Amino acid sequence: MLFQKDVVLVSIKWIGERSAIVRYRDREEEVFFTPEEAKRFHQYISHGGDMLVPMNMKTKELFTYVDEPWNEQELEELKEISYQKE
Repeated sequence: MLFQKDVVLVSIKWIGERSAIVRYRDREEEVFFTPEEAKRFHQYISHGGDMLVPMNMKTKELFTYVDEPWNEQELEELKEISYQKE
C-alpha cells in the first residue's frame, strides 16, 4: 500500500477532535474526520501509534492500519530529513 502513486507518508503536526494537520512534501494540510474516523484515529494515537501515517492524497484518508509494517528508521525518504532544520 505504501508504494501506490496516490499514497504519501505524512507526519502528524496537530490533532483536534474532528481534524488533524498533517505535513508532507513541505506542505501542510488539514484533514477532516467523520465521527467514526475520529474515534478510530484517536484510539490509534492514544495506543502509541506512529506519528507517521500513510495518507491518500486524493481522498485525504489517513490509514491507521497498514498490512505492511515499516521501520521508520529504514525508510529512505526519512533518512536525510531527520536532522534537517525547518
